[in-house]
Amino acid sequence: MTSLFSADEISRRGAALVLVLALVVLLSGLLLAYLTRTGTDRQLAHASFQDTKSDLLARSALDLIVTDLKREITEGAGINAANIQPRRWGTPPPGGTPFPNLIRRSAQGDPTGYTSPLSSGPAAAAPKRGEISAARWNSHYLLPRAFTSGNDSTPVLNFAAPDWVLLTAEGPSSTPAPASVIGRYAYAVYDEGGTLDVNVAGFPYYTSASQAPTPSLPLHDVGRKGSVAFADLRALPATSSTTLSAGGINAVVGWRNYATLHPYSPFPNFTFDPPTVAGGTGARFVDYFAGNPQIGLTRDFRTVSPTAYLNRTDQAFVTRTELIRLQREAGFSAGALQYLGTFSREINAPTWKAGTASILQRFYIGHLNLIRPNPPAARMADIQKQFGLKWVSGVAGTSVPPTPAVPGRWQYVGASGSTMQDRIAAFTTDPDFFQLLNYALNRTNADDSSHLGPTLSIGAALIDQYDDDSAADPLTGTTTTMIEYSGGWAVGLENIDPARPSPSPGPSPFPPPAGMSPTPPPAIATYVMLNRPFRNVGEFGYAIRTASAPTPTPAPNPKTLDFHTATSPDAALLDLFTYNNAPIRSGIVNLNTQNVGVLTAVLTGAFQSEHNTGSAPSPSPVASPAARIAATNIVNATNTQPALSRAEIPRLASFVTNAPFVTNEETRETIARALAEVTQTRTWGLFIDLITQTGRYPSGATNLAQPFIVEGEKRHWLHIAIDRFTGQVIDRQLESVSE
Repeated sequence: MTSLFSADEISRRGAALVLVLALVVLLSGLLLAYLTRTGTDRQLAHASFQDTKSDLLARSALDLIVTDLKREITEGAGINAANIQPRRWGTPPPGGTPFPNLIRRSAQGDPTGYTSPLSSGPAAAAPKRGEISAARWNSHYLLPRAFTSGNDSTPVLNFAAPDWVLLTAEGPSSTPAPASVIGRYAYAVYDEGGTLDVNVAGFPYYTSASQAPTPSLPLHDVGRKGSVAFADLRALPATSSTTLSAGGINAVVGWRNYATLHPYSPFPNFTFDPPTVAGGTGARFVDYFAGNPQIGLTRDFRTVSPTAYLNRTDQAFVTRTELIRLQREAGFSAGALQYLGTFSREINAPTWKAGTASILQRFYIGHLNLIRPNPPAARMADIQKQFGLKWVSGVAGTSVPPTPAVPGRWQYVGASGSTMQDRIAAFTTDPDFFQLLNYALNRTNADDSSHLGPTLSIGAALIDQYDDDSAADPLTGTTTTMIEYSGGWAVGLENIDPARPSPSPGPSPFPPPAGMSPTPPPAIATYVMLNRPFRNVGEFGYAIRTASAPTPTPAPNPKTLDFHTATSPDAALLDLFTYNNAPIRSGIVNLNTQNVGVLTAVLTGAFQSEHNTGSAPSPSPVASPAARIAATNIVNATNTQPALSRAEIPRLASFVTNAPFVTNEETRETIARALAEVTQTRTWGLFIDLITQTGRYPSGATNLAQPFIVEGEKRHWLHIAIDRFTGQVIDRQLESVSE
């Protein structure tokens, strides 16, 4: 049969058909790719929407939680022992395993009124989607662990997971209709202010093959305390039978203060100079954390030093996640993390109050460095502003008739006066040193003429404790501080004063020819003299109270300021003065912490006696077992009656009845010297652990116990500091947790 088409025509038509088929395949591929991409984009868009939605819900939930806390602060007519701390709920009942850091968790029946009865924990051994295991709830390690080995975060068995708060478009509700639920959240709140801020706490150790780890800084710096950097972290329990190792501490401190300490060896096996190396590790550490001993400290520790070493600076643990990661890499026990935090803040202002005064900041002890006999004129304005004193040069004595010399002295004229005062003037704000002393000791900020002499005398004794024996009046050589006021003289007390008449071989007045008037009071062999700047406000306890006249005859055992009895009349001084004048500072521990290990670390190594500074200290620094007994007694006391201010430290010290704290007044006041500068009560330092889930109940769900379909989830750790007395949020830090 003859073909209708020629061979060329058939060839052309075949090629066209192939092209058409190829185009069809190509278009089909493009269509399939488009449909696939559209589906993927839709899934990604849905996931992105749910991620954004859960993040927005999480932030709203955090706002609700913080609002509840601030509302709690504003409720009530006044601040008392019952409300100085956040209310606790959802924690184990009395007699159960304690969770010292846990303040509250979302729990059915809690005071918020909008928590459901649905637990966030798994109903069965294997968690279903959306259920939060106990180990996840403790992934921050702020709860005691059930297993002490490895990094397992499972808390002890009586931990109850937080309950869900169900969210609707109208807000949270404890019993909403299932169809109205758009998400849910659960949370727990921890007392991070009751832990040791790892950005400040702890010091380095020197180790050698033939020597147990010893501090790389002089013992007297550890023993005098004054900074939480001198807390001995080796006192922190790591397991039921071990404590945090020196190697683990060195890994933390060496990483944190690399440029300050100049560690040897790479991370995590840092090593440091022995304490005997002049200008070495110890000296740099003490200079950074304790400042200039002559003037105190101004660093707030909210930022790190920019000083570089080997092209590296110091660094901070910005998040708790970073601390946990370092623990894993350094290999020390996760059990120690229960005692460590990464965020603390305190407004450096007192909470103790009497009368109508409004004192917005503590008095800086470093100002005492201004008080030197015969000061330069340029310093006088500052001295009068801070102390109300002006210097008057002495008058030489005469031979005929024999007239004693009048020593160079201070005159109390008040912060803005020019003549000697016969009273301590009233104040409303910004008192001078002596006004504040009088306010603390005599509970008045009104005009006060009845306590002028005793108050000035105690201030003079504090000045003599702070300065050294070389600070002398150039005319008479007396080293005793003397303050003249309208109506009399107030004097301090020095154990060494060349202006005292010599008793042997025969009385010889100094200076010749007729001595001086007034004369320094006699020395007291049992009176402990520091003759150095104070390292903490607790050292005010060394100042004598009885030198209230120019020539007293003090008792053999002089009465000094009392920081150890429950009803101490001097306790307010601990809250009104400070070694560190930073307005807001980090590294301060909640005095009402329930965490015994934290206070144990602070107390461990404290000197019981100023004479511990010698080569053979006796008695020795406080050991961990004794410190733990003392810390337990203090925690039990604050559980019964929380402290309202640092002025209650003597009351808490009175509950410490174990050796070596009970030998005499000086050993009893070890508690005040160790705690007063590093504790506070006014700031709520909180760690809020929040898990938020978006989703819905299945169509037709009739009750809230049916499975919740989770579409998105977010977890945040909010670090926040709230001033209990004003409700002000001092600082906050939001940490997003990736799991």
